[in-house]
Amino acid sequence: MYLCVDVGGTKTLIALIDNKGKLLHSIKFLTNENQTKFYQALLQQIRVNFVLSGVKAISVAMPGIVKNNRATWLGNLPWYDFDIAKKLKKDFGLPVYVENDATLAALAEARGAKGRSLYFTFSTGIGGGVIEDGAIVKRYSTFEPGHIEYVYEGKKAEWEDLAAASAIHDKLKKFVSDVTTSEEWDEIVSRMLLGLIPLTTSIKPARIIFGGPLGLQLNSYRYKLRKELSAKLPAKITVPRLLVAKYGHFSTIYGCYYYAKLKEAHR
Repeated sequence: MYLCVDVGGTKTLIALIDNKGKLLHSIKFLTNENQTKFYQALLQQIRVNFVLSGVKAISVAMPGIVKNNRATWLGNLPWYDFDIAKKLKKDFGLPVYVENDATLAALAEARGAKGRSLYFTFSTGIGGGVIEDGAIVKRYSTFEPGHIEYVYEGKKAEWEDLAAASAIHDKLKKFVSDVTTSEEWDEIVSRMLLGLIPLTTSIKPARIIFGGPLGLQLNSYRYKLRKELSAKLPAKITVPRLLVAKYGHFSTIYGCYYYAKLKEAHR
């Protein structure tokens, strides 16, 4: 079994997954912005809600940049140089593997796919991961698409401040699941295209997989998005397949699971 932890900017999800990939139990709690208080809450949640006998390893997904199994910068969370692996190993005596959350989600979603896959999560922020033939592409290990700046309506802003699910909520005063009008979807698509066009052009994926609250609504705007990509991408760039994340809100958790299995196999 594997204990999987998805640390989000708003909430943290913990799940226990067996050796065959079956999710046995999961819980969610609010992510405290204080790093010390967060870790104390994480310990309590694990100790109260999970029995770790039979667990082979702990796998942790962190937002931001992860280098050498250590989170060095955490995006929307005010944490720096967070060696959560060292802490968890000391407290539970198990191997701990840490990687970027969107990279792990991409690993799960693109498992078994040929060619290059580009994954985006449109949630509190915008995260992204690149997978090629089932493997993490190391050159994109610090890929933080949500923090790339673009100009929209004459103002410069980070992509996630314009097109993340949270940004759409702030703009429209409604959750993306409640968006119904064509005009609203037109605006959302135009905001998403700010990053999708240049990133698709540079990365050249065979498919783009959409996760997070906005990404999971893809069926509501897939036609608009594909039409705009077809019109605006350079002629030499093939429009990729546009797919909804099959694991839904559990993409990162399953990415933790597959990543831990890979790491354990190479120990």
